[in-house]
Amino acid sequence: MVYHGFLGWGTGGFLGVDLFFVLSGYLITTLLLLENSSTGGISLRGFWLRRAKRLLPALFFVLVWVAWYARFVADPAALDGLRRDGLATILYIANWNFIVSGESYFEQFVSPSPLRHMWSLAIEEQWDLVWPVVVSVALRWKSFSRPTWVSASLLVAAGSAVLMAVFAAGRIDTSRAYYG
Repeated sequence: MVYHGFLGWGTGGFLGVDLFFVLSGYLITTLLLLENSSTGGISLRGFWLRRAKRLLPALFFVLVWVAWYARFVADPAALDGLRRDGLATILYIANWNFIVSGESYFEQFVSPSPLRHMWSLAIEEQWDLVWPVVVSVALRWKSFSRPTWVSASLLVAAGSAVLMAVFAAGRIDTSRAYYG
């Protein structure tokens, strides 16, 4: 919050999102492994329903508020963008929407979409859609040992970091790497 408040001494505050992603990934993986050890499997449907119950009420509240804002306050020229951002938010693809539209995360002197922050929720939900399937499949393979699991995870994480560096290399605005 200090970073977004432009107070000057919180310049690295955007790294808090990365920390959140790491902690969330660790928590989600731990929950999946505990469910597997106690029940002998992972209920993907149950996992996704629990996530929906936790996230959708707040998401719908925000979308209703933005719809009110669009109807009564927003500049009419911004309505097409707000509709696109709202649809991308509902589909959990807001990060890709902002990449395709070229909207900079770091541009401080424009009026951002009131849904710009939904890029991080989109990444979180994309993770929550894919990772439980990966964990569930990996746990079914008896030959997929813990060292193999850790090695594969580290290899994918390193590949992701390299890809992010490639996307950010030589650019003044690194929004593509950040949103991705």
